[in-house]
Amino acid sequence: MTIVRRVARPLLAAPLIQSGVEVARHPGPHAEAAKPVLNQVAGPLRLPNDPVMVVRAAGAVTAAAGSLLALGRLPRLSALAIVATAPVVQPVEPFWKEKDPALRREKQATFVKTLGLIGGALLATVDTEGKPSVAYRGRKARKAAAAALHDVRDDASESVTSVRESGRKAAKNARKAAQQAAKDAGKTSRRARRKAEKVALKQSIIAQAQAQKAQAKAQKAARKGRAALPV
Repeated sequence: MTIVRRVARPLLAAPLIQSGVEVARHPGPHAEAAKPVLNQVAGPLRLPNDPVMVVRAAGAVTAAAGSLLALGRLPRLSALAIVATAPVVQPVEPFWKEKDPALRREKQATFVKTLGLIGGALLATVDTEGKPSVAYRGRKARKAAAAALHDVRDDASESVTSVRESGRKAAKNARKAAQQAAKDAGKTSRRARRKAEKVALKQSIIAQAQAQKAQAKAQKAARKGRAALPV
């Protein structure tokens, strides 16, 4: 925390703490002044139908939040609580309706002071002390997420393209392998036919030779038989 913040926060919180304590201790007059506001927001916010209790609670919240702001504890949240309770703790009186010039000037000065305090509290709600705000971090996170999604889409597109290319290559290789297998099968079939023909021819030759031998033996046996017959 810089020196400016160490000085500015207590200066801003001092009148807020004082008004919060005053309202918490004596809520009656402020409850009367805040009745128009409470009548409008009590229903939507589900507030109790007791202006004095609501004003006292708002004053306590303002005093506590002002103390935290002065100490630099949860400054943005404390400032937001001060702004939220300002319509009750710092009611705006219609000074323009006042006919007495002195009272009008007094109420006008109070009105301007109240606006200044609320403006200072609003500035405190957005004071990030040089750190990135939640909105900035949110935008940065969205940009990072969009970039990551874009990268994922690019990777997915590249993967699909690679898969398609691999599929085409695999199909081409399969066609080549099928054609080669068909060629090999044709060669094998021709070789088998030639081998079968050779075997058949060989067996035919052997059979013919055996038949000739058997015929020769039969003729020889016949001649011996005729020679053995008596004349």
